[in-house]
Amino acid sequence: MPFKVRARLIAYLGDEEKFPCHFGYKIGDEITYDGERFEGRVCPGLLNTMMPKIEVMLNSGNKHFDRIMYRYHGGHSVKDPAMKKYDGIGFRMSETPQAMDGVIFPRLGQGWACVCEDARTSAVFQLEPVDLATGGYFLGEYRRQMSILDKIKAEPGLTVAEIIGKYDDFERDTVYPKLNPALVELMLDEMATVGYVELKDGRAYPAGK
Repeated sequence: MPFKVRARLIAYLGDEEKFPCHFGYKIGDEITYDGERFEGRVCPGLLNTMMPKIEVMLNSGNKHFDRIMYRYHGGHSVKDPAMKKYDGIGFRMSETPQAMDGVIFPRLGQGWACVCEDARTSAVFQLEPVDLATGGYFLGEYRRQMSILDKIKAEPGLTVAEIIGKYDDFERDTVYPKLNPALVELMLDEMATVGYVELKDGRAYPAGK
């Protein structure tokens, strides 16, 4: 299922005073993709670095990188040859946050970063799923999720099975996409990710969004 993805410029790792961004980006500038259209200005220097990550996040939100160790380790690593006997490569943990020039890179659940191809300025964009995608052929999934949300608002605390039971045969099996437990569970997880519902003990409740 798809997410709307936002990329926000959060920092320059290079010397932006000496090598200013020729595209004219400013800290806080945003680019969003809804599955069909981009909103915001896209520099050609981002096409190789940002677009593949937007495609991944479009389809899997933050969960694509959940199991990669650097996403959730407890701090910044520093070189220490004396530690080689423990880890085989010579690093130890530091209490210093994982940062570079004041930029603390996003951790698990906060999206991830990409950097433009101009090493002199190195514009850092943070990517994160901010809503459900509504563009292009994702409209059908979005409408399904909104219909599920309506049922949860009308009767908070529904389980997956109870949600499916709220649809008649035509609504469940003929309208695209067909509802089944795995799909409804996935849709609820995505709606929880972007703040439409809250999931507690296998039941779905409306959230504040």
